[in-house]
Amino acid sequence: MKTKAILYVLLPIIILASCKKDNGKAPDPLGPINYDDYAKGGVHLEIVNSNPTDYKDDQLYVGVMGKTTGANGQNAYIDLKTGKTVLLNNLSALPQVVNPNNPTDGGKFIVIGTKMSDMPVDPATGRHSIPIPFIQSGRILFSIGKPLYYYVNPGGTSLAAPTKSTNAKDQNYGTVFDFMEFTYYDNGGSARVFVNTSRVDAYALSVGFELNALQGSNGTVQRTGELMSHKNTIQAFKDFSKPTDYNQCIRPFFQDIVNPGAMEDESGNKIFTQTASYQHFQTYIDSIWTNYKSKDLVMILGKGNVGKTDQNLVIRGRVDNNNIFNFTQTQTVNGKTVVKGGTLPIKPTTSDVLGGNAGTGAFNNSSLDGQAGHELDNSLRVTFVAALNRHSLFTDAAVDQIQYPEDVSKFYKTAPYNYYSAFWHAPGVSYNRLQYAFSYDDVAEQSSTIVGDNPAYCTLYFGPVPNN
Repeated sequence: MKTKAILYVLLPIIILASCKKDNGKAPDPLGPINYDDYAKGGVHLEIVNSNPTDYKDDQLYVGVMGKTTGANGQNAYIDLKTGKTVLLNNLSALPQVVNPNNPTDGGKFIVIGTKMSDMPVDPATGRHSIPIPFIQSGRILFSIGKPLYYYVNPGGTSLAAPTKSTNAKDQNYGTVFDFMEFTYYDNGGSARVFVNTSRVDAYALSVGFELNALQGSNGTVQRTGELMSHKNTIQAFKDFSKPTDYNQCIRPFFQDIVNPGAMEDESGNKIFTQTASYQHFQTYIDSIWTNYKSKDLVMILGKGNVGKTDQNLVIRGRVDNNNIFNFTQTQTVNGKTVVKGGTLPIKPTTSDVLGGNAGTGAFNNSSLDGQAGHELDNSLRVTFVAALNRHSLFTDAAVDQIQYPEDVSKFYKTAPYNYYSAFWHAPGVSYNRLQYAFSYDDVAEQSSTIVGDNPAYCTLYFGPVPNN
């Protein structure tokens, strides 16, 4: 999952549901939940300030943006005072404001974000809670002290997403903000919710999410998010064992931690490319391509296949003289031999790997996936992005030795690797050590995504998620 900060057409992924629980405690419903009652939606978003020492309720702003569901979905945000869906198809009809930091610049802005203390309170729980309609491809936005200002692009037909700037005249200057990705929709007979605390690009605020939804025949509570407060998370990253180059990921002005692949200077130049750690990582990538010119890389994909030796699962790859990594998988199906193929067309750079960047051509054969000779392309793309970030492919394997790039026990054990990602999967940082720290971190089930049908309640934590 890759994050882009451009128009208000937001990226797909993930949330929501309704809430029945004792204030501040894990749910203890009075009798079994009838999940059928929630099959067609009608749930609530409950918001809890789980870091009251650092922030008061009237300092916390929350916004929900996405698309309405259905074939003709439209971009919208949810008014968290009323639960009303506000369409963004006619921006001129919505309240517009000037830049609070430069009122005479001529720009017009839509304000997104409701102060937590202004949201309705559920008398049964004493918590801030609001009904949420179906909405997809969305984000829950968090900010401290101020809501977010979305610039109305010239022509008045689209919004520019807020960016972090050191320019004191920028409309969002000095605002600490972050987001969570979500989708909540009718799944044909049931309501379905996805939520994901993405750290693909950066971390700015600790957030958490709790979902009680029907899993099979029973309800299951799922959680995701950070386990420490914002200031403790920043300190933990400072203390984390890593090359000193990764200290540049911390940006004191913005109070965030940035993926090294996304770090840029004022001119937009990639900062991490100039470091020794970048070159060390590139040496690892180069060694894979060099080593497997003279022998096959033999591997079996799938977390559940670790340790297996079934030859039908084996994929063999070798690099040709043009640095193209060619792969084949030979299987016996109904007594017949079937050969599948795939390629990685370009040796990736460190930036390609840290960013999971398909745009440069290193990992972009997925459009050919399924065509003759390219059946393996998509699985190879995601496997290599993940395995190189985690250093779970090795050059010292014996001839014909099977490697298991989704063997979790091997992740982040051999230098170099993506230390930014390793931090988010370290003990005590993320719930169950799961997080979305780079594109395709969901390989081997390591992402923070949670999914549930017929969600009965949810709780959004503005701060660390409970670890109990």
